[in-house]
Amino acid sequence: MTEALKMAGFALLSGMIALILRPAHRSAGAAAALAAGLMLILFAAGRLPDGVGALRALSEKAGVGGETAGLLMKLIAMAYLTEFAVQFCRDAGEEGLAAKAALCGKVLLMGQTLPLVLKIGDLALSLAP
Repeated sequence: MTEALKMAGFALLSGMIALILRPAHRSAGAAAALAAGLMLILFAAGRLPDGVGALRALSEKAGVGGETAGLLMKLIAMAYLTEFAVQFCRDAGEEGLAAKAALCGKVLLMGQTLPLVLKIGDLALSLAP
């Protein structure tokens, strides 16, 4: 809980600094927002091993192969990176580019999930009488 409070406080303070800087120096406000965003991403990245370990343990308990667990981790990473890119574009005032990045991310995620969807389909067909 304290980490979440620290993160939220940092984000709010950084947002206020960027908001104050933007009217006088647009580039300084954008730089402050970008630096804060990168620091938040690095903070979150430090917590990733815990989540990866939990997902790996869960997949082992469920009897899911390492390939499937790896694919799930890859999909989660792609979703987070896409969201980061979309929010960065929005922060830069590029709504059109943000929408295109979101669409591109969705298409890439769909392409990565096709092998899993095919495996599930094969499993369902093998269970049918």
